[in-house]
Amino acid sequence: MDTTVIQTLLKEGAELHLAGNLADAERCYRQALELDDSSAVAHNNLAFLLMQRREFEGAEQAYQRAIALSPAYATAYTNLGQAYLLMQRWEEAYEYLTRATELDNNAWHAYESLAKLAMLHNENDRAVSYWTIANRIQPNQENLLNLAHCLVQQRRLDEARDVLTLAADYDDEHARLHALFGIITFAQYDFGSARKHFKRALGLEPENAEVRHNLAMTYLKTGQSEEAVMELRRILLLAPGHIEARNNLAVIELAAGEPDSALEHFNLTLEQDPGNSKALYYKGLLLLQQGKTEAARELLKKTVVAAPGEYQAQAESLLSTLP
Repeated sequence: MDTTVIQTLLKEGAELHLAGNLADAERCYRQALELDDSSAVAHNNLAFLLMQRREFEGAEQAYQRAIALSPAYATAYTNLGQAYLLMQRWEEAYEYLTRATELDNNAWHAYESLAKLAMLHNENDRAVSYWTIANRIQPNQENLLNLAHCLVQQRRLDEARDVLTLAADYDDEHARLHALFGIITFAQYDFGSARKHFKRALGLEPENAEVRHNLAMTYLKTGQSEEAVMELRRILLLAPGHIEARNNLAVIELAAGEPDSALEHFNLTLEQDPGNSKALYYKGLLLLQQGKTEAARELLKKTVVAAPGEYQAQAESLLSTLP
């Protein structure tokens, strides 16, 4: 066995892989394995390539082979954990990513993936812990932005602001940075600062529908309904399926005495999401205002059973007043 040839093939394969030439990279990895099937690195590299092509079964087999050959190979555990994450096999993802951190406490990619897994399951305490560790090992702006996002979810707004201040030192011209600053200042009733941050985020990412929706809600808070309507209509041009924007636009139109347009929007929402409690409630309210009591009653009943929350209570209250 010529180890020099194998190392040359692996090096060439890695260079081709990084350049995006997956076909030739795969050829190099497979040639290396033909010469030495006991190379854990070759199996891992091949598996990573297959994972990129979403050939998950082959990737899983190659990663497992790499781990069998080198049981302390933390990188293979990390990569297999990430593959399981992509396959939505959550328990296995957690098992292999955790094992990677046990084998190498500097395995920051594993900590990042564990943080993402925690975020997917709304486990913000764990996510904060993992993002903090990942950033301690490998400081970068994305880690800080993700950490700030989790802190915002926990309403730890001052801590989130401090983290964003650190993130701004990397690159102040980052849309997500200003979007998060906007969310924090909005939650703290500083609507002027929120508007500035959301506008700055949109200057960097004009087609970001969520940021534009946050800007529209900021305009509403400051009584600028015309500007809010303009932003909501822009959102529906960019993302016609944005239910929250459509519902909010319909509510504004209903309040402004435009029932026909509001009804059209509520109907579109309910076509997309028949159980949407906000659309059910306000469409019921609209029909009630039009004197269509029985049709309104049916919608309000649907609101009550749709989901617990604000609109359920309002619907119950309104139903109790109907003859």
